[in-house]
Amino acid sequence: MDLPELSVRPGLLDTVRYAAAMWEFQLLHFDPVQARAEGLDRPIVQGPLLGTYLARVLDGAGTLEHLAWRNHAVVPVDTDLVCGGSLSAGSARLWIRDGSGTTVVSGSARVRP
Repeated sequence: MDLPELSVRPGLLDTVRYAAAMWEFQLLHFDPVQARAEGLDRPIVQGPLLGTYLARVLDGAGTLEHLAWRNHAVVPVDTDLVCGGSLSAGSARLWIRDGSGTTVVSGSARVRP
């Protein structure tokens, strides 16, 4: 069964809030000057924040027992993303794609009904 898709556009405020909640203050996630100094066009979204979007895709599917993901690309802030996946017999295959359709994150999960 296909899971409902989630469209998100994580912005600078999202990365700042995530940094504050996790006490993870890598400047390249919210400081444009630092991001440029590290060779990036703009700040990037934290990998674990992307993982939370995968968990949101599973909302209502059951009790999440395990979640794993792999970041395939750096995701700049203010990038349109679509998150989705499929669920079969308690096993989920998950993905996040950018506006061009490129898979930037892939993942898997185990869900108990």
